[in-house]
Amino acid sequence: MNTDRFMAALNETEDAMTTATAKCEYLFSMHGVELHYQTSSPAFVAPVLAFLRHFHTDAVAGGAALTIRFEEVASRAEVPVKVPGSAKSLFSGARPSMGDSLRSIWRCEVKQDGDRLIADFHEQGLLAIDGARGVAEGYFIHPGAMHPDVCTSFFHYALTELLKRNGLFTVHATALELHGHGVLIPGYSGQGKTTTFLSLLRSGFRYLSDDYPLLRDRGTHMELLAFPMKIDVTDRTIEVFPELRTAAPGILQQGIYKKNFQAEDIYPDSIGSSCTPAMILFPHVVDMPHSCLEPLPKSRALEGIMPQGLLVYDQAVARHEFQVLSRLVQQVDCYRLHFGRDILDLPKLIAPLLEMRKSA
Repeated sequence: MNTDRFMAALNETEDAMTTATAKCEYLFSMHGVELHYQTSSPAFVAPVLAFLRHFHTDAVAGGAALTIRFEEVASRAEVPVKVPGSAKSLFSGARPSMGDSLRSIWRCEVKQDGDRLIADFHEQGLLAIDGARGVAEGYFIHPGAMHPDVCTSFFHYALTELLKRNGLFTVHATALELHGHGVLIPGYSGQGKTTTFLSLLRSGFRYLSDDYPLLRDRGTHMELLAFPMKIDVTDRTIEVFPELRTAAPGILQQGIYKKNFQAEDIYPDSIGSSCTPAMILFPHVVDMPHSCLEPLPKSRALEGIMPQGLLVYDQAVARHEFQVLSRLVQQVDCYRLHFGRDILDLPKLIAPLLEMRKSA
């Protein structure tokens, strides 16, 4: 969908929902998987539509269909989903709440109730995901007090749980492609993942995802699929790249933790779609003048990428995800990237290796 048309439609929808509480429905097509999103809460319109801006569609092709419904409630008593005492506890945790002006503590309990996965966020609300039916329903208490990034995180959680059951798995990594060959860069914060990613992106690589690309097993080969989202950067990363330091006012936005921007605002025509994965880079920042690559054994690479998969509660889905990641590692070249001070020259190290695969 044309971006200008999409943003105009978004503005019209927000205006309408400001004066009415009618439920609106939006359609998305995510690499052949049809998604219906329904909400009557203004707080869950702009964040979600911006998050899926590259997948918005006016018509669907009739593929596998998923449904996500998010509603606003005034209190916990208004949440229509009840957690039965027989539900199996899978996870429980708490931490200080960021991006919520009403609640200082984030609490979450995940429970299994038959085919349903119930994520209970207590004072913030509840999310019920029925993977067998392909439906997720969320009920949230005063979501207007939440930062848009928090609203997006709830939606993303529901979406990834549903996509797993349709053969689309995600991994915590940045992803790019060059001439049809994909590069995955997994890693935790502070390991140089985003800096590596931006060094390649600015040199002509195409953008697939900053954090959560999708993987699909095609039988004969693995497929790396785009999930474009805003790119999060620290002030330190901004200082490394001239185009970020000199970005026009309004391009860099402040999120909860970091600043962010849309890839096309800095690097026009940089959005890719799908490709065959060719390389996995595990970055490691070192105090050296030049970067270098150390080939990794497949077993080490699998150990490195497994923790970057999202938590899976269903045993059958977990087995499928393990098979997908195992096949991915077997089909690509795996390296430890010792990331030195020659940040802007990194493409000279990576691109020739991809070209060699192209000509092989």
